Amino acid sequence: MADCSTKPLQWSERFAVGHPVLDAQHRRLADLINDIEAATHAQESPERRVELLKTLREAAVEHMRQEDVILWEIRSGNYTPLHGKARTPYFLKAMAEAAFDEHMAEHGTLLAQLDAISSAPDDALCEAIKSWFILHAIKHDSRLKAIFQAM
Repeated sequence: MADCSTKPLQWSERFAVGHPVLDAQHRRLADLINDIEAATHAQESPERRVELLKTLREAAVEHMRQEDVILWEIRSGNYTPLHGKARTPYFLKAMAEAAFDEHMAEHGTLLAQLDAISSAPDDALCEAIKSWFILHAIKHDSRLKAIFQAM
């Protein structure tokens, strides 16, 4: 049997960045990780594991694309929630500008890491994908969280 922990990834507000769509996507990623762990514990077919990992990767790609779109919109002054204000505050544009290129590069690295994790044996898979998600949600999204808290 796989040597994954039996404890699912518990949602924490530390995973939230303060944007309803991104936070919902973070919750979805956490749910998918828990689905993968449950399937591993139940010793479901290898095809099921592949299907769940593919769904996780697709959700991660969409989430990261959405993060990039939002950062771009803030950076360019076209972020809809800020419309109605005279203009996007300079400091928000500057924060988005500073985060944009690095954040996009981090996404490439995170996806490569997820691909490597996906081929890991069951005994390493569950904890590795949990760690991958926590690294993304807490460390890599800290700049996004700071931007949304500043709004």
